[in-house]
Amino acid sequence: MQVLYEKPARVELSENQIFVDDKPHHRDVRRLSEMKDVLKGHVVLDVEGDRDMYYMYRGVFGKDGIRFDITVIPGKEVHGECMKTYGHAHPPAEDGLSYPEVYQVLHGSAVFLLQQANRNRSVNVSMIRVDAGQVVLIPPNMAHVTINPTEATAVLANLVADGFDSDYSEFKENRGAAFYYLPDGNIEQNANYVVKNLERPKPAEFNKRYGFTCGDLLSEFEKSPEKFAFLKKPSLLFKK
Repeated sequence: MQVLYEKPARVELSENQIFVDDKPHHRDVRRLSEMKDVLKGHVVLDVEGDRDMYYMYRGVFGKDGIRFDITVIPGKEVHGECMKTYGHAHPPAEDGLSYPEVYQVLHGSAVFLLQQANRNRSVNVSMIRVDAGQVVLIPPNMAHVTINPTEATAVLANLVADGFDSDYSEFKENRGAAFYYLPDGNIEQNANYVVKNLERPKPAEFNKRYGFTCGDLLSEFEKSPEKFAFLKKPSLLFKK
């Protein structure tokens, strides 16, 4: 058992299963059959089998319409790229702004690929490497995918407004995000996109653009939930 948190409840990880106060928490499993449309390589399920890709534990905690989730992404190579999530965008919340999200890497490392569409259908891409303990903000109007760049399992926590459905269509239609992240650390552009700009900021540098700082996601959410009110009302990010 790997202890992730001692309070406000005891959260442990054992073989890709989360336990909360000694009880297994419900998980959603993303399988290869569901991921085949966003992978760089062609999947033949009859040959490869429909194996598990990553695990999502939604609603581990929650209050005031905001939920705390955990995602577990094994460190495996799949069709010549690193293991990743499917990728999605969030729907509008207010004033033309979609719901934002905040992530913290608990163990391992992750690369967050954020892409924002321009009027000419090109995209601006922010590729942010986040190591254990670090926090990154996913701002409004940015579709995103999470990549595990190492062979170690990545364990991530996130805070997001509850009660909306994510939009996966951009990634499904374009066979994934604007770049594929390769096991050797290089990236390969997805030919279905025109990339206008690519940047690789540090997480703290990126967060600072929005006046956001965070040391520990869960403890700060428990002590000061009002700090995360922007997750339901994203215009607050631009009033600081």
